[in-house]
Amino acid sequence: MPASMGFGWIGIACGLCVALCVLFMAAPIRVEVEYRRAGSDEIRAHVRAMYGLVRVRWRWASGEGRVQPKRGRGPTADRLPEPSRPSLSLNAWRSFAHRALRALDRMAPHVHVEELQLEARMGAGESVQTGVLVGVCYAAIYTILGWIGSRVRMHRVPTVSIAPAFQDVLLTIYARSIVRIRTGYVIAAGLCMLTAWKRRAS
Repeated sequence: MPASMGFGWIGIACGLCVALCVLFMAAPIRVEVEYRRAGSDEIRAHVRAMYGLVRVRWRWASGEGRVQPKRGRGPTADRLPEPSRPSLSLNAWRSFAHRALRALDRMAPHVHVEELQLEARMGAGESVQTGVLVGVCYAAIYTILGWIGSRVRMHRVPTVSIAPAFQDVLLTIYARSIVRIRTGYVIAAGLCMLTAWKRRAS
């Protein structure tokens, strides 16, 4: 009787571990990214994972937090440069890029795009040039969206709005996207890319 009870507790513990692994793999990762350009660039990202238990916020703005390179002084300034390591061949990088893109292509059908929005205002300082520029941008953007929409799951039709500024020379952009994917697919893609990186020279 005690032995059977011991095996029973082991089975319950194993079952709980399996259930936790399944819940972890099925947990959605939600990534929200915003980009603004109005004289300067600003990017905001908000990542939520593990059913809201993990939240990460990140912000970057051009002109902030620049690190100036330090000039060496003293004995270290006259130190000879270390010999550079031999770089990988072009074929090795091609092999890695091919395997990495294949891993991302397998993950793409599991990516859910909940929202995709782009608003811009641009001008070239002259009416004809501004009209041509806006038309080319519309064509390029919808071509890219068509390619993306054929690989991921779009839950809403992307919103694109480009307003011409005929008499001004300017470019303002606001873009927002919300992407959701399950943790298991991210881990699988990461393992595939890690394997491709290790095999890049093979």
